[in-house]
Amino acid sequence: MTDVIVAPPKTSGPKARKTRGWIHRIALSLAVLTPLVFMAAGLGAKFGLWSWQFGLGTLTRGLGMKLLFASLAFGIIALIATAFVTPRKGWWIGVFAVVVGIGGMAKGAATQKAVAALPFIHDVSTDTQNPPVFSEVIVAERAKVAGVNTLDYIGKKDSRDKKLVSVLQTSAYPNVRSLVLEDSPDVVFGKALSAAKSMGWTIKAENVQAGTIEATAETFWYGFKDDVVIRIKPAEGGGAIIDVRSISRVGGSDLGANAERVKAFLAKLS
Repeated sequence: MTDVIVAPPKTSGPKARKTRGWIHRIALSLAVLTPLVFMAAGLGAKFGLWSWQFGLGTLTRGLGMKLLFASLAFGIIALIATAFVTPRKGWWIGVFAVVVGIGGMAKGAATQKAVAALPFIHDVSTDTQNPPVFSEVIVAERAKVAGVNTLDYIGKKDSRDKKLVSVLQTSAYPNVRSLVLEDSPDVVFGKALSAAKSMGWTIKAENVQAGTIEATAETFWYGFKDDVVIRIKPAEGGGAIIDVRSISRVGGSDLGANAERVKAFLAKLS
């Protein structure tokens, strides 16, 4: 009986394997580096290492997007190299790089879609006819910020559609409106102060007699600061009326953050 000799599987040459190895290293480096650049952009701006314009514009939208495309491209090349160069190993590197690239670009596309869909405003008030006003405490802080948004609300128009902010807000956020409670203004003041602190806001001023509370909220990424003023006054027939205003210090669109903040605060009280 003649023995059957099985030839060993063919493997690619050392040059091809070396090339694949370099492709894998580049793909893996991009997949790891890209998220780190996005995190550094946000945290660096938050802790004052650079301006928010540099973090959001140059690093996130500039360098970050280029790295996402590079990660996707080298991820695809890595998968092709793995498929054609034997022994076929390192699939996970290509998949990892592709997921980072596609995931990041999908997030960016979703953000752009939100910017286009939401009103281009950064100032929200439950009372659009007589919005709560800020005291000198907040005014003085905002005056130190370059390119700060103005505190006027009545007659203010957005920079994109040139429409009244009050009209755009009412249309987009119809549920952002005054809250009426049965408790007395003094009782509501204490509840509102506790709610504001529980939201993680930094209380800047509180005036029981005037029925006002002022605070600042700061985002985790980039350290964007939004100022909040709460106004509590007696309601006709008893109880109290609560109005809240939240405005970003910088930027044109808040992506709905101020409206969500106001609604979350009022939900805690109601």
